[in-house]
Amino acid sequence: MKASRTMFVLLGLTLAASTSFAEPKVVIQYDCIPNYANWGGVTAAYEKKTGVRVPPDMKGSSAAMAALDAEKRNPLADVAYYSGAIGFQAAEKGLHQPYKPAAWDKIPATLKDPEGRWFAVHTAAVAFIVNRAALKGKPVPRTWDDLLKPEYKGMIAYDDPTWGGTSYTLVYGRNILMGGTNTDFGPGLAYFRKLDSNIVHYPRESVYNDVLRGEIPIWINADGNGLKMKYVDKGDIEVVIPEDGSVSMPLVMGMVAGAPHAKETKKYLDWLFTDEAQALFAEAFFMPVIASALPPDLASKFPSNKEYEVVRDLSLADMSAAANSLKQAWLDQVKNRK
Repeated sequence: MKASRTMFVLLGLTLAASTSFAEPKVVIQYDCIPNYANWGGVTAAYEKKTGVRVPPDMKGSSAAMAALDAEKRNPLADVAYYSGAIGFQAAEKGLHQPYKPAAWDKIPATLKDPEGRWFAVHTAAVAFIVNRAALKGKPVPRTWDDLLKPEYKGMIAYDDPTWGGTSYTLVYGRNILMGGTNTDFGPGLAYFRKLDSNIVHYPRESVYNDVLRGEIPIWINADGNGLKMKYVDKGDIEVVIPEDGSVSMPLVMGMVAGAPHAKETKKYLDWLFTDEAQALFAEAFFMPVIASALPPDLASKFPSNKEYEVVRDLSLADMSAAANSLKQAWLDQVKNRK
């Protein structure tokens, strides 16, 4: 009897220990920047709902793809988030496994890979995010040529496009708008060389708070980030869709090949396409891909349809094909030129 009791106690202690030290449920997402697209709010809501934690990750799109490539024999991440072209490129490199979230049929055909290797979660447009107070009386720029004016010297930033997918979309898209092609980067790079004299620096991390505080008066980035600063953070911010044209940017995700937490990742991706999650993205003014999820009160705060008429869609396949050569050309001819 005594031996039985001892064994029972030991078994109880073993079970308690295994429960106490059970690994918490996680999904590892590369490029999960809390202040971008409301990822902080989205992941907090998911943890509250399910107990599954999705930790923040400060990689940009290109850095996320590079990390997945380096880790492909022993994957550490479960899912990644990118600007469209970089996500397309990651899928082409074999870094994703096919998965079609539960709301697959509701995602527009142009915003998903037929095999489920990537799919857009929301969209944005490249815009000027302007802290009006920080301009100190200077006019708000309305066109790309306005940004070249000497009065904006040291007042403008856009992210290093070798780090962030938003800025890669910017550099690629501006070149196309100026008459460049997939192999001829001349028009766009000539523009960015001129703009360089007004650039304060090329960040390799989010400068959202710097712009909100007025330390960087003009940030060329996704319209949603500026709208969030204006309506959520109550900053003195104006979001300008350039009158002479801009480009759209689908933000996509892909499930990592060999994802270590595959079961939880599939549940997480399913949830991201529910109206609940899509509305949370919309709170940061990124346009949901599930059209029914955009609350009417938020829809009225976006720029008008007329302003968006100048926004051009781009081929993700073409953007992806040009990525390596354009990034290197930008480094050689803009950032590191002598």
